[in-house]
Amino acid sequence: MNDNLNLLKIKNRKKFLRELAIDKKRNADNNLKFAKLHAEWIKRTNNEEWSKRQKILVDEIYKANRRIKIRSAH
Repeated sequence: MNDNLNLLKIKNRKKFLRELAIDKKRNADNNLKFAKLHAEWIKRTNNEEWSKRQKILVDEIYKANRRIKIRSAH
């Protein structure tokens, strides 16, 4: 009985690791696809528009960072 349980745990672990590897590959592919799409957008967007959007992004990152620091201080 104990041997069967150990075998089942090993099989489940192997299945989990296979699924995890598939998810990891899918995530990497999605990240690469996003980076390529974003690079294409940057290439075809004028500097003024790109700068406006970049400022919005950076400002939002700073706001989020401040909120995190405030929460962690409590």
